[in-house]
Amino acid sequence: MSPPRPVAGQASAEYVALLAVVVAVFAGAAAVGSPPALAVRLASAVRHGICLVAGGVCTPREARAAGLAPCLVRARTDRQRLGGRLLLVRLGRTDALLVERRSDGSAAVSFTDGESAGGIAGVGLRLPGGTRFGADYGGGLQFTSGSTWEFPDFTAAARFVRRWAPRESLRGEAGGLLRGACPFCHRHRTPRMPQADATYIEGGAYGELAAALRGPGIKGAIAGGEEEGEVGAVFGRRLGRDGRETWYDRIDGESLGRLGALLGAVEARSAGAGSLEVTFDHDRPIELRLRAAVRWQGDLELPQAAATVRDVAARLRGAPTQPGGVGRRLEAEVSLDLTDPRNRRALVGVADVMRLRVAPRDWDDRLRALAARLDADGGVDVRLLRVGVDERDLGAEAALGVGVGGAYRRTREVRDLVRAWSLQPGGGMREREDCVRT
Repeated sequence: MSPPRPVAGQASAEYVALLAVVVAVFAGAAAVGSPPALAVRLASAVRHGICLVAGGVCTPREARAAGLAPCLVRARTDRQRLGGRLLLVRLGRTDALLVERRSDGSAAVSFTDGESAGGIAGVGLRLPGGTRFGADYGGGLQFTSGSTWEFPDFTAAARFVRRWAPRESLRGEAGGLLRGACPFCHRHRTPRMPQADATYIEGGAYGELAAALRGPGIKGAIAGGEEEGEVGAVFGRRLGRDGRETWYDRIDGESLGRLGALLGAVEARSAGAGSLEVTFDHDRPIELRLRAAVRWQGDLELPQAAATVRDVAARLRGAPTQPGGVGRRLEAEVSLDLTDPRNRRALVGVADVMRLRVAPRDWDDRLRALAARLDADGGVDVRLLRVGVDERDLGAEAALGVGVGGAYRRTREVRDLVRAWSLQPGGGMREREDCVRT
């Protein structure tokens, strides 16, 4: 990785002078009423000049030269859930479409199919004064499989979605089952989808809770509230056409917070469960990757150039929770090169405890050893995203001696990148203008 660009000396002086000229031109154009397109180009030039002075990653070419992967700039998820209940048994089916767009112009499309089976129970209480409390709780097992296709540009990905998304939806799959059961309903064979670039399969347990409280409020008005939540444990395997294999698992927030300074800072802001991934290249471990995410309020400023992982963690811990940041999400990733024997030994040390090869009392020491390697030699990616969610529910339940019901939920989520930063081992934190520049 090339060292961060110095901010002092002749080069910086030239950048500052150039920035001053651009600002002057921008001010003059605004005074005479410049066209909007010109104003946008000038604003982009100002941002680019600031990036040059601050030592950020300003162009895709610089990102490639520094060995930095393209950023995910937009992700769109369309998830459909169909569930049914009979007595205390609940069955469910979930289909999802994920479209991802990256800063280098490439894109990926994923389709997933999921099934779940479990039980559900409820409790209701009526307290003195007319207050009523009710809750439904349950749990079970879930299983998901999916495939991902890679495309060199977003236009090709959009064509693929238009062609195959209707068939992969719940409605499309139901129609396919009906046609398959009727030999006279179709004359031609159903076309097969192209071979996927990666496939994955995962499974685990889940738990859910929905509770409601209702009672008399001020002056006889009805007051109350509702709350619902879902937790799960997932273990999965992803296999690429290049022979690389990734095993991944969710880890609880407590363990996540002990895996280095950065993840600890994110978990301290009430992050949920994170994920741990280990990638193999023909049975040879090559990378460990840890992910965490948390809701965020307001903007984010991170130290630049000479910042270490601990500098970034300190800024995350101390960042104020500004109002007006509804619908934002902070994502942090830490990766570790497992071709380095020191890093591999640290990971194996933790895995040996999990596989009961050594005494459980060694867990804390081995977890601290892995955290030390993540802080010393880990690559860091931090992203701030804007999130929009739209949910639609349709369902009904009846209790005529037995519990019977069904429900349909459709959730659409869009995540847009606002800002991004990267830090490679041996370097400092650098803002990724190449990812968000317009």
